[in-house]
Amino acid sequence: MKHTLSVTLRAALAITLLVGICGCWSAEELNNRAFVMMMLIDEAEDGQTELTLSFTLPNRMIPGQAGGGGGGGGTADKPYTFVTKKAKTISEAWELIKDDNSRRISFGQTRIVVIGRKYAEKGLDPLLEFAARQPAFHLSSNLFVTPNKAIEIANAPTVFERFISEILLKFISQHLTLDTTIKDLMMARYKGGDILLPLLSFTLKPEIGSGESKKHAWMGTDGAAIIREGKMSKIRMNSEQLRGSLWISSQLESSIISVDSPTDGKTVNAIAQGIGTKISPVIKDGKISFKIRSSATSYIVASDSDIDLKNDEMLQKLQEAFQKKIESRLKEVIAKTKEARSDAFLMNQYLYWRYPKVWNRIKTDWRDYYADEMPVDVSVKIIIKRTGGIIRSVTQEELIKGQNRR
Repeated sequence: MKHTLSVTLRAALAITLLVGICGCWSAEELNNRAFVMMMLIDEAEDGQTELTLSFTLPNRMIPGQAGGGGGGGGTADKPYTFVTKKAKTISEAWELIKDDNSRRISFGQTRIVVIGRKYAEKGLDPLLEFAARQPAFHLSSNLFVTPNKAIEIANAPTVFERFISEILLKFISQHLTLDTTIKDLMMARYKGGDILLPLLSFTLKPEIGSGESKKHAWMGTDGAAIIREGKMSKIRMNSEQLRGSLWISSQLESSIISVDSPTDGKTVNAIAQGIGTKISPVIKDGKISFKIRSSATSYIVASDSDIDLKNDEMLQKLQEAFQKKIESRLKEVIAKTKEARSDAFLMNQYLYWRYPKVWNRIKTDWRDYYADEMPVDVSVKIIIKRTGGIIRSVTQEELIKGQNRR
């Protein structure tokens, strides 16, 4: 009896181990799947939805081969491709792409969704509807908006990365632009549909050594698209305002600040780090206002000024100059959202969490109150931790030495 029980346990353990080392839990073979890396959505000229899916091409992913290249190369050597169809809805266009594909389409690897300007201005609800009804679609997929058509991204060069989607993910991981996902958009839509989406830019740049005659495509980050009630506003944020938005959203690891010296008006540059921002609602005498409190540490990286960084009084004045510069930038960002009549930083949610009764009283008129009446007090505290190995600029030090030699 004991021997039989021991054999049974060993057999069960062996089967468990064999199951654990299986390569795939699904009956669908990997060779029968087409993995979508990016989804591009545009509005076609006839008003229909133009859906483009970017697929990996495993047959071109040869070990040791770079794949892709500069902006001037063809598509024959690239390990990805784009397939476009248009229809009345995203689902119908997706069905047309499936009909022409030899493999079963999978959204398991999709991490990027790029939206064309016209489609974004028309409204993003159909995208949310599609994403919410696809079990395999990642709600953590990042969103981008293009200044014209999303399909322009197909011409972007893959110089430093192998796939275009990797470039976009690096923009986010290196805090060069906003980190806004499908989930963020869904949550914002539930509270009115106001949020910020990162904008891309597409330009032509001359090749090194070729002068101005030969140019290639280049993709980079731009400002931010302001979304109001689920639709893109015609009012946008520029690149500097985007940095302010990242500062308010606590999505910025570091930022270069340039100010005029309080002593001679010449430029002093510092890098701010450890940036943290807190948004708080305030109720006083029945009126609603908000406080934005931000703090950071900084260190001097360059100076053309004769300011003495060992002097505590001068150092304090320089800190105040940095603080005023950032406060001005953040106020400009808030003013931009008010101009677009969009509560893009979701202050309504802070109000709802902290003062639900007050929110219920004003929620029907919230957007108008935010844009026309609500005060937003911005305060920034920046402490200079390091001034560098030299007290004055190199130029100023040489001038002083020259005067002493005379």
